[in-house]
Amino acid sequence: MFNLFKINNCTASISYLLLQSRFKTKTHWAKLKKKTGPKYKALNHFDDFYGSIFGEQWPPMKEALLRRSKYVAVINNYGDAEETMKYLNYRGAHCLKDLIKIQQDFHNEYMPNQTETELPQSDTNAMDNYISRLQTSEVAEVYPNCNDIPEVLDITNKSSDNTEELKRDKIVTINNTLDQALEEAEIDQTRLIDPSMGINSETLYQYVPATKLKGLEEWVPESLHYSFYNNQVKDFPLIVEPEKTFTFPEHLKVYTYEMNSEYTMFPEPKRSQTGVFNYYPMDCSSVLAVLALCLSSGDRVLDLCSAPGGKALVALQTLLPDIVVCNDVSVSRSNRIGRIFRDYLIDFDSNAKWRERVLITRVDGRVFTDDHGFDKVLVDVPCTTDRHSVTEDENNIFRPDRVRERLTIPETQTQLLVNALKQVKVGGAVVYSTCSLSPIQNDGVVHAALRRAFETHQIVAVVKDLSASISGLSSTLHLASGAIKPRYGQLVVPSIDANFGPAYIARLVRIK
Repeated sequence: MFNLFKINNCTASISYLLLQSRFKTKTHWAKLKKKTGPKYKALNHFDDFYGSIFGEQWPPMKEALLRRSKYVAVINNYGDAEETMKYLNYRGAHCLKDLIKIQQDFHNEYMPNQTETELPQSDTNAMDNYISRLQTSEVAEVYPNCNDIPEVLDITNKSSDNTEELKRDKIVTINNTLDQALEEAEIDQTRLIDPSMGINSETLYQYVPATKLKGLEEWVPESLHYSFYNNQVKDFPLIVEPEKTFTFPEHLKVYTYEMNSEYTMFPEPKRSQTGVFNYYPMDCSSVLAVLALCLSSGDRVLDLCSAPGGKALVALQTLLPDIVVCNDVSVSRSNRIGRIFRDYLIDFDSNAKWRERVLITRVDGRVFTDDHGFDKVLVDVPCTTDRHSVTEDENNIFRPDRVRERLTIPETQTQLLVNALKQVKVGGAVVYSTCSLSPIQNDGVVHAALRRAFETHQIVAVVKDLSASISGLSSTLHLASGAIKPRYGQLVVPSIDANFGPAYIARLVRIK
């Protein structure tokens, strides 16, 4: 009897454990709740915002963003370079410089007359009309007497019909009772949102003037930068011309796998005989930002927002600059720059020559100054970091406690780019880059910064179109083309077969 009781207890315990194990395999109740973490908030935001911009091209971009990103290998010239290149060749990787040359030769031979199609200009979409209504309403609040509205404020090409409507809205009937006034009143529809625009309250952070939200007047809305981006009136010198001096540095060795290759990931870097790592893995779009600098021998280079230091390391691997100044306002991020240099540059801490060539500073990039000026300036600005935002909750710009920071991103980016234009010498180049798909943070900031630099500091810069120069990269990564191609820079679009980016790169040459 005792044994039977013991067996029954044992059977009951096993059944309970099996039942518990079974329930553990079911979807936990917490996962059934609405996903409200920062990365899901970012994804919902991008679905609304980028969905309206890129249309049917957004879903494949989104799928690529949610997958593991692809990298290239930048060979360390201070390690066992020859052995490393042989090893990567054996694994099926190709030299990026050779791929570019093959692609350019093919393009020149078979498509010599092919030209880049112009970006179609459209002023009739719903978002433009919405922003136009916002600006009309704000102008009316500043100028109650419609006859006093200056024409210079009419930057959205509004028709005369809008002006008549504005005047009618300002006619006030006196001596009417409240009921009569309510019956005769017309509903103000200037701030109604068309549902077909497909935006929700989250997306409104990009467009509604932030002074209307939470009463924080110092916030600069992205809608203002979006109006700069869409403004067809060029009230300052703006020149866009093709870049003709683009060359791949002789000593820069970058290896990558072709699109749809069987191998996509490189093994972990190893220490070479000199004690440094043999190559540095990074996104190909980051290499493109350094290539856009068009470095020359003896250049004095500034990396204004340098951390973690990968782009500065690539610049040093070209063996061209005499001095590289790596600046970042964050102490922890600046320390990362030092760690990377110690891992890839021989005797970085003990060799006096490195201290003369490589300087690490910790200054706010918006107020950074230098008496000597720079030949080349790279400004890889803080942004929404799209890939990180949709995959990681840690340090996510869409966290509730970083709302203010996110809303002020375009203004911060503009200030950084304006200061970069101030620090570069006349004839020198500034490369502006982000890791975002947002046209506001990309072309919008470039346009706003060029305007502000001219109006405030009388600085004039030419936008260099890199389309023809980097056409040889078409076998390695996807560059935006057609209707989604930016006006001023190049946009690296994530894709399943070439999952680099996202990244935006614009090259500006100061002429005054």
